[in-house]
Amino acid sequence: MDAVRTDRQHQERSTRDAAAIWIALDFAYLVFAGTVSVNECVAAIGCATLATAWWWGVGRRGGVRFHFDRAAFRPLGAAIQDLPRQTARAGRHLVEALRADGAGGRICEQSVAELAWATPRGPAAPAARAVGLLAASLAPDSFVLVLDRAHGTVATHALGDGKP
Repeated sequence: MDAVRTDRQHQERSTRDAAAIWIALDFAYLVFAGTVSVNECVAAIGCATLATAWWWGVGRRGGVRFHFDRAAFRPLGAAIQDLPRQTARAGRHLVEALRADGAGGRICEQSVAELAWATPRGPAAPAARAVGLLAASLAPDSFVLVLDRAHGTVATHALGDGKP
C-alpha cells in the first residue's frame, strides 16, 4: 500500500513539475519574443510543449539529478550584482582592442581549489557546480571554456589583463 502511495505522490509531483516547466518556458518564450501576438502565442505553446515533452521523456531518465539548495545560488547573485561593472569593463576592453587593431583576450587556467563553485560537496553538488559555472560565464568579459575535474583545473577566456 505504501509503495502505491509513494508512486502516486511521485507521479503527482512529476505532473506538477511538468506544468511548472511548461508555464515557465511559455512565459520565457514570450518575454524573449518581445511581442504578444497570436503567432507568437502559438509558437510559445508549441515550443513549451515540445520542450516539456522532451523533459518528460528524456530529461527525467538521465543520471544526474539536480537538487538545488539556497547556498547553490550564492555565486549567481554575486555575478548578477557585478554585471554592470563587468559590462563597462568589457566595453572598455573592446574599445581598446579596436584602437590597437588587434584581437584581445587570453586564456587563464586556475586550480579548482581557488574556486568554491568548482568543488562543492553534498547532495546539491551537481546543481551548485552548474550554477557556479553559469555565474562564472555570466560576466560579459569572460566565460568558462572547460571545467576539468580530472586534472583539477578550470580554463577561462577573458578580455583584458585582469583575472576573470
